[in-house]
Amino acid sequence: MGTYFDGQASNWDECPLKLERAQITANKIKKIAFHSHESIVDFGCGTGLLGLQFYNEFQQVHLVDASSKMLDKAKAKIDAAKIDNTEIHNISSISELKSEHSVIMTLMTLHHIEDTKEFLFNAFNKLEENGCLIIADLFKEDGAFHKHNPNFVGHNGFDVEHLTELAKNVGFSVEQCGRYYEIWQENYEGIKIEYPLFLFVARKIS
Repeated sequence: MGTYFDGQASNWDECPLKLERAQITANKIKKIAFHSHESIVDFGCGTGLLGLQFYNEFQQVHLVDASSKMLDKAKAKIDAAKIDNTEIHNISSISELKSEHSVIMTLMTLHHIEDTKEFLFNAFNKLEENGCLIIADLFKEDGAFHKHNPNFVGHNGFDVEHLTELAKNVGFSVEQCGRYYEIWQENYEGIKIEYPLFLFVARKIS
């Protein structure tokens, strides 16, 4: 996954729809009541379009990605803005984080991770008590969303009822899951259709 996104890094921020998606997602997340604003993780952060919108909201921001080229772009933004409370981590699994956090969020990343249950398990273990997991991703689709990437290995979106059950089985209390955004893209027939995204919010409560 890191190799594909390394090749996308140079022009990632030139897409206005990606900027809009990150902004709308950040606005939705900022309305959530968190037990603590000590530390937030943006997993699959890319160039930091989402995570860097939280450096004034949390004491510490952690940008995590498997793509070193994406993180280079994020680091350049951090340096240019002289942000002193944000760290980058070039890792591929949440399990590699060294401490627990108040919030873990991920935007359009979970569908790239083959083992969803393992991700949820690792996220649960890296959250503080009452910590929050936020997933923004695609509803179930027919596979056309990634037709431009023949090497895509992952999920064609998610059945949110199944995702909710997986999260509950890991130990999360699921607080909300609903549609909040749409991406318009061509399907297999070349017709532009909408691919809706959901915002999933779960809390770690023993």
